[in-house]
Amino acid sequence: MNYRIAWVVLGLTFAPALAHAREPSADTGSSAPSSAERTLPTGGLSLAGLVGNGFEDGVNVGFGARAGYGFDRVYVGGTLVYHLGETRTANTLGGSEDVSVNVWYFGGEVGYDLAAGPLRVRPYGGVGMGTARGCLGSSCDTESRAYIAPGVVGLYPLSDRLFAGVDARFVVPLDDDSDFDHFGLFATVGGYL
Repeated sequence: MNYRIAWVVLGLTFAPALAHAREPSADTGSSAPSSAERTLPTGGLSLAGLVGNGFEDGVNVGFGARAGYGFDRVYVGGTLVYHLGETRTANTLGGSEDVSVNVWYFGGEVGYDLAAGPLRVRPYGGVGMGTARGCLGSSCDTESRAYIAPGVVGLYPLSDRLFAGVDARFVVPLDDDSDFDHFGLFATVGGYL
């Protein structure tokens, strides 16, 4: 089931790019620049939103934001992601109670931009702090851990400043007893300022 969600996210990510193609102009007979001619800036401030899924129980659907600065091909930035998690009903001696868990994390990223035709591919490494929150009824507990997150993002230019793409990452908490290491796949849309 989770892989179906991944395919839907991939399809929704590239659909705007395909729909963005323009017909030839009626007055000049010329067309807008093709995607092969469009390129994104290699430096400057960028902002993007993230919507996707963490493929692990207790993580699931998530959303977030990324901001960073490009120095030629080197990218330095940060990410904040909040996963909605899940809620289940547990039977107890006195009846039943809701059990819920969710995860959020924030941290820094360093990456290197590679050109692949009109696409920009950025392998990156992230490091930061993540927090898991678990609740049984109204009693909640949180636990925070450092994490690393190797990943890759592919960006497709919608214009000379706007982009859409896919971000794939593997979030690994730096402890032996955490159950929240997960693969995350996100659609991303943003732009350069």
